[in-house]
This record gives sequence, structure tokens and C-alpha cells, in this order.
Amino acid sequence: GAVFCEECIYRIDHYLGKETVQNLMVLRFANSLFEPLWNRTAIDHIQITVAEHYGVGERAGYYDGSGALRDMVQNHLLQLLCLIA
Repeated sequence: GAVFCEECIYRIDHYLGKETVQNLMVLRFANSLFEPLWNRTAIDHIQITVAEHYGVGERAGYYDGSGALRDMVQNHLLQLLCLIA
């Protein structure tokens, strides 16, 4: 950047703003039915599936620079895992 060096910039992926993902916290902690059940003693395992129907498509240029693994795993999948685990 022209103003800040790259190490000083905190980048937030567009997915962090999705209401559905943010509502998982409300569903888990504000719901009296789920709150006592959503913990390590009641949940055996967690499975997160990424189903891409359209392939890379127009994102090919972006993936060439950042990589699909870095984008999908680091940004999207780990965020979901942290919210639901």
C-alpha cells in the first residue's frame, strides 16, 4: 500500500460479514434449547463440506495469486470450525 506496509494491514474476507455464519453464535448461546447441548460432551464430531458446483470460473485469477487452499481453508473453513466447535 501507499500508506501502510503489508504487515500493518488486517484483511477481512468478504465471508466474515455473512449473516448466516454470524447468527451461529446467537443460535448457540442465546437459545436455551441448544446451549446445554452444543458442547464437547454432546457432539461426537463435526463435518464441514465445501461443495463447488461451478468450479473456479471467474476466480481463476484470484486463485492464481492467493491459492484456493489459502482462501477456502484459512478463511472460510477455519472460521466455520471456530464458530461451531
